[in-house]
Amino acid sequence: MIDKRDRVGFPISSKRLLLVLLYFLVVSAVLMYLHVGLVPDVLVPVLLGAAFVVGQPWLFVRDWGVFLLVIILWQQTGPVAKWAGFPLHMTDLINADKFLTWPVLHGTLPQVWLQQHLYHPGFSVRTHWHGAYWVGHVYHRAGWTHVYHPPQLQWYDMVSSVIYGLHFPEPLVVGFVIWLRDRSLFRHFAAAFLTLAGLAFIIYIVYPAVPPWMASKQYHAIPPISKIFDDFNYAVQQKLFGHKYFSILEVPYDKVAAMPSLHAAFPVLSALYLYRAFGRWGLLMLIYAAAMWLAVVYMGEHWVIDVLVGLVCAIISFIAVEGISRWWSVRTEARVAIPVMGTPVIPLDGAARVAQGQRASERSRAR
Repeated sequence: MIDKRDRVGFPISSKRLLLVLLYFLVVSAVLMYLHVGLVPDVLVPVLLGAAFVVGQPWLFVRDWGVFLLVIILWQQTGPVAKWAGFPLHMTDLINADKFLTWPVLHGTLPQVWLQQHLYHPGFSVRTHWHGAYWVGHVYHRAGWTHVYHPPQLQWYDMVSSVIYGLHFPEPLVVGFVIWLRDRSLFRHFAAAFLTLAGLAFIIYIVYPAVPPWMASKQYHAIPPISKIFDDFNYAVQQKLFGHKYFSILEVPYDKVAAMPSLHAAFPVLSALYLYRAFGRWGLLMLIYAAAMWLAVVYMGEHWVIDVLVGLVCAIISFIAVEGISRWWSVRTEARVAIPVMGTPVIPLDGAARVAQGQRASERSRAR
């Protein structure tokens, strides 16, 4: 049975809330300076520090401990899908995207259409022919000299890449906000998040899906598209800021875990629980969700069908957790309502008459 004290958050002053926001800004700047990626194993101590700022570190460990441990362990399950050895899926995903976008694109893949109209990839240009020559003990064959022109990243390329990179921080920050508001609701959110992650993991094993960028670069099954997030990492983070990706734990990356898209699913789940916590204001998260859906398709990270299946998985997880929670609450209340053996059960109307008679008797005595 849930403690009534858990049904609400704990009091937090405006000054302390501002300190939490300032803390997150400072920590983000420090992590960027130290070249540390925003992945769960890094965000765990960051959130613990925020709990210290709030003044509830032990309560945070109690409420978040198992949840964060499972997330970190879940990250390490990438090799399991490869070990299972199920066949890769690609052609059916290509056909599905063509079918879903046929009324608008008439058979052109949305990833290809978007990049052809919006993206400016890098390219090489021949400059002059040179003969064979030696440099020390190294022999260089005759051939063309090429000059490489890097991608011309636009503002929407950078926005899409940043949104894509918030995949892990977003649900954890949302969970922290919900935890401050309502600890009981946070437990629902954590359960739904883990349900969604588990459901996606099962699908990753039995249905390994080739993402669009791999279908283009490795299998040449679709017209050329760029992996924009890699271009962004190199041109902006590494070359401009010298920011090389780093994390505490070595996370095995499953490159064929495209179906369903958790990038698309997590914001939907967050929006559903933010709506429960804050009402209509919580639905503003759907703006971020829509931006994420567009970003993962535009950057060639996911198929449209991946996004749709991700949305379905998020809704299923939400309904399952909330349904089980309501069933358990009704069952618990029914147990509490069962009278103790030997205690007379008085109907509601009869109980009202007895109470009325007692009050009349007390008035007559007073006279």
